Amino acid sequence: MPEYEGFVASLRGDGKGEVLIQPQRAEIVGAPGVSAKVCHCASGSSQVTMEALNPVQAAVGDRVVLVVEASALIRNVASLVGLPVLALALGWVISLFLGDTVLLGLPITFFCIYCSLPLGVAAGVLLYRHWSRGNLPTITRILQTRQEMAASFAEAKSPKV
Repeated sequence: MPEYEGFVASLRGDGKGEVLIQPQRAEIVGAPGVSAKVCHCASGSSQVTMEALNPVQAAVGDRVVLVVEASALIRNVASLVGLPVLALALGWVISLFLGDTVLLGLPITFFCIYCSLPLGVAAGVLLYRHWSRGNLPTITRILQTRQEMAASFAEAKSPKV
């Protein structure tokens, strides 16, 4: 399961919080020289805010680890990509069975294929919304509390004699 480190930016009353994530390495894997030219998300200043479940009761300012369930990502991709492709193929198969009939002056093949893709996209989006409703990332552990970070900062800042 993918893990990310971030800081709790805000808390909500329903056991959720917003986590601010900043990438540790600002590069696209395998193409570090191209990163800044191609993708803003791969720059050093990029940040992502995610809503996450907070079962460990992390407080605002805590450095935490977020886990994203990999199976949820696969299901989401299947619904957003697989279902439209399946609907398009089904529309094409139906058009083969109907033959060379004409509806409103246009071949029925055109209608079957033309209507199946938008229906597949709509069904995929609805399925995605249904499946992703409960698939939020989860804060699994607290790496450092805000008090620990403040104390380590104060120790580093104080002059040593």
